[in-house]
Amino acid sequence: MVDDVIGKVNYLTTTIDGSTPWLIASLVPVSLRSNLVQSSVDVTIHDLRGKENSVNLDTNALEVAKYNGCIQEEFEEGSETQKIYYEEIIDLLKKRLGASRVIIYHYVFRSRGSSLTDEECNMTHRNPVFYPHVDTDASIVKRLVEKLLNKEEAERAMKNRIQIINIWRPIGQNPITEKPLAICDYQSVDVDKDVHPLSIRDTDCHPTGYIMSRNYQDKHIWYYLSQMKSDEMFLFKIFDSKPNVAQFAFHTAFINQNASTSNDKQKSLEIRCMIFYDK
Repeated sequence: MVDDVIGKVNYLTTTIDGSTPWLIASLVPVSLRSNLVQSSVDVTIHDLRGKENSVNLDTNALEVAKYNGCIQEEFEEGSETQKIYYEEIIDLLKKRLGASRVIIYHYVFRSRGSSLTDEECNMTHRNPVFYPHVDTDASIVKRLVEKLLNKEEAERAMKNRIQIINIWRPIGQNPITEKPLAICDYQSVDVDKDVHPLSIRDTDCHPTGYIMSRNYQDKHIWYYLSQMKSDEMFLFKIFDSKPNVAQFAFHTAFINQNASTSNDKQKSLEIRCMIFYDK
């Protein structure tokens, strides 16, 4: 059953110091973490349940996919579980996209029920982010490719299409009902007016990204997937070097006010993947 909901999206309005938007990735007091001034706006968030095939990466910058693997719990860096999961996702992306090579270079688990304390948070365990953003911008892709490959390989790779794709899925037995993920249809974004550079301090992984403002009422089209389970995944773009296709997907957690409060543990896992093509 389709379950469109009203959710609050925290759009950028200005900055407290008049400079370019910035935030600090490390854990510091909330008042010192960014210069963002935001406005919380009620928007309709459309349910893709039953319409999973109505969106795709090149048109909307997002897709829904099935997960048929075996990984349901958190893993440690370098573990056999991590290796198995990465192999599953790499195989899926190669088959689904026709990619020649996939490198997974980042992962994070997010607690979507009870929030983690500052002491519990680290680079691989975080709380959901409650404002629309894109994890990285086009300016650092070359540097990231050179970090993942040797110089000669990077030069060859950048002659062909490159994408960065985020794969987001619930893990564990419980579906996501609290703090689900909302993703904005790229077609509804005014790139010249809605998209703003975001400086991310204290990180060497993604030092710059994008943040979003709202310049036209009811212009943006937002999607989520109700009762999303661990055998379902969102694929959404962070970057695409191919012109004339959807380039990136703004995304944010939101409070689903239609959902009843649950004490069940709800967790998600997201991984960032660099996608290479032969042509």
